[in-house]
Amino acid sequence: MARQRKHSRPSRRRGRFSGLYKVLSILLIAAAVVVACVVFFRVNSIEVEGNVRYTAQEVVEASGIQTGDNLIFLPRSRVSARILTQLPYVENVAFKVRYPDRLVIRVTERVASASVESAEGRWLISAQGKLLERDNGAVQTIQITGLTAVGPYAGGMVQTEEADRLTLEYVKDLLAVLEKQGILGQCTALDCTAASSMTLNYGIYRLRLPRGGDYDYCIRLALSALTTGLEEGKILEGQGGLLDLTVADGRARFRPDNG
Repeated sequence: MARQRKHSRPSRRRGRFSGLYKVLSILLIAAAVVVACVVFFRVNSIEVEGNVRYTAQEVVEASGIQTGDNLIFLPRSRVSARILTQLPYVENVAFKVRYPDRLVIRVTERVASASVESAEGRWLISAQGKLLERDNGAVQTIQITGLTAVGPYAGGMVQTEEADRLTLEYVKDLLAVLEKQGILGQCTALDCTAASSMTLNYGIYRLRLPRGGDYDYCIRLALSALTTGLEEGKILEGQGGLLDLTVADGRARFRPDNG
């Protein structure tokens, strides 16, 4: 009796078509999701948080975002770059989407830390060396002497002549430490004219600092020395003077102004 042959080719064909249908279904679903995102998730309202110096309208205008822009495909890096360029006091930009149609722009603003000389007048700068605006005297900051900015413009970073570039790095390092310690507002001047040191006016005291030193250590040492000196009576209350931190023995030496 002859054996019947099994014909498996149609089942394999059905298997191939089944796999193709699955792929097409996935693609159609993905396309539907993309279309839904494009059609439905659009900017209807924009909120701004964290702004102090700039109004919400100024931030929104700088962002370039318009009502009706797509929330999903918003070019966040380009939007951030526009805000940072046009609004120099903004340090950081973050976005939060509240579906279906609301966008929140949160900005972190810088503070003016110091004022630096230039051929066009003095400029306010942040602790990181970003040029903020011309100094009109309305804001009290650390007045830096012995350092000149070249070609300043709002939103740019401080640039100097080649000979002053190390001094600029020292100044930025020091400003960052003063900001971290929370004593920027108590400092009024920084003299960078000496060849081997810089002198910072801190309240009624002058702190002589080494160029290129460990400023975090120097400032902590200065604050500790002043506190201890006042507590032990070695420094009289209300008595100004020079606190020298350039000595190599790890100690701060105080010389009163009338001494």
